[in-house]
Amino acid sequence: MVKKAAILMIAAGAYAVGFWPTWWLRDAVLKAFGNPPYEGVWILIPHVFLYTTLSAVTCLVLWLALIQWKWLGPIPFAISRSVVIWGLMGGSVSAVAAFGVFAGLYPGAIHPAQLKPWIAAANLFSNFYEEFVFRGFLLAALTAVFGFWPAAILSSVAFGATHAQYPLEFRALISIFGLIWCWIVRRTGSIWSAWIAHMSLDWIVDPFMG
Repeated sequence: MVKKAAILMIAAGAYAVGFWPTWWLRDAVLKAFGNPPYEGVWILIPHVFLYTTLSAVTCLVLWLALIQWKWLGPIPFAISRSVVIWGLMGGSVSAVAAFGVFAGLYPGAIHPAQLKPWIAAANLFSNFYEEFVFRGFLLAALTAVFGFWPAAILSSVAFGATHAQYPLEFRALISIFGLIWCWIVRRTGSIWSAWIAHMSLDWIVDPFMG
């Protein structure tokens, strides 16, 4: 019981890092550079260094410590054909759902495809950090405390809540995507499957929305 309580507190602390000091650090760095417009390399830099990077590093350090203490299992980084296939399937299903929701709620948000190379490149990094945090460390830690499905629901709701820039209904949809990707990680035994799903969703949807 004490061990589970400790893991829960550690997981909560790791999640809190995504709000503070992450937001403070992001704002301080951008202010130091004169709050550059969100374009070109200043799309890439925040995604690589400022948005979820500190959270991912924190989760990596904590996960390695908990592995050493034998409180959590190893980081699931297996790669195989199954990982790729399930990741692509998960991303495709999520993309279809996203188009359906946007077509129903925000039809004006869908436009002809626009090439966004900086965003496509930036997401390679920030999506990996997010998957490591939410489908990686938090899912593993909360599973050790509550079991898989409660952990999947909690980590997915937390994932949706971090996207405060979006309307509530879209945050709910993001939480559902997170839940699907949790199941895919469980099915494949690899965080890479969730990253592939996340990247597939963004690369399919981003050119047509926003």
